[in-house]
Amino acid sequence: MSLSNWFSDFCSNLQIQDGGTISSRYKAITRRLNTDFWSTTSDTSHSLYVGSYGRGTSIQGFSDLDMVFELPSSLYFQYDKYTGNGQSALLQSVRNSMQKTYSTSSIGGDGQIVSVSFQDGITFEVVPVFTNKSDSYTYPDSNGGGSWKTTNPRPEISAINIINMTPILK
Repeated sequence: MSLSNWFSDFCSNLQIQDGGTISSRYKAITRRLNTDFWSTTSDTSHSLYVGSYGRGTSIQGFSDLDMVFELPSSLYFQYDKYTGNGQSALLQSVRNSMQKTYSTSSIGGDGQIVSVSFQDGITFEVVPVFTNKSDSYTYPDSNGGGSWKTTNPRPEISAINIINMTPILK
C-alpha cells in the first residue's frame, strides 16, 4: 500500500460515520426542550453544538457530544431566587423535559450538564444556558451548593473555522 493510500485510509477512519443519528438525536432533544420551555416545536432554535463536535474537531469513536440549549431569561430569575441550589433544580427541570422523549434512556444531571446515554455509546451532554448581552452564556453549576458560571464557546468555534479555511503555506 502506498503512503498516499495509507494516509487516505487513515483520514477516512477518523471521519464520523454516524452524523445522521447524531443530527436526529440533536433535533429531537432541541424539539423537546423548545416544546417545554419556549412553546415551539422547532428542532433547531435555541441550541448549538459545542465542544469538539461543534468545533469540527471530533473524530470517529468520540464518546460525548456537547450542546448548549438557551433557556428563557425568566427561568434564570426564577431559579436564582431559590434559597438552596436552584442550579440543581434547573438541571432537574431540563432532565424531566428530556425524559419525556427518551424515557428508556439513561438521563442524569451532574454538575453543569444533563446527559443522555444511548446504547451505541454516544452520550449527549446538554448544558442549559442563558444568553448574556455579550453573546456569552450563563450556565448553572450545581456543585458546592450551586453557582452560576459564564462561558463563551462561539469565539473558539469561529477561530477553528477560520483556521480550517486558511490555505496551508508550502
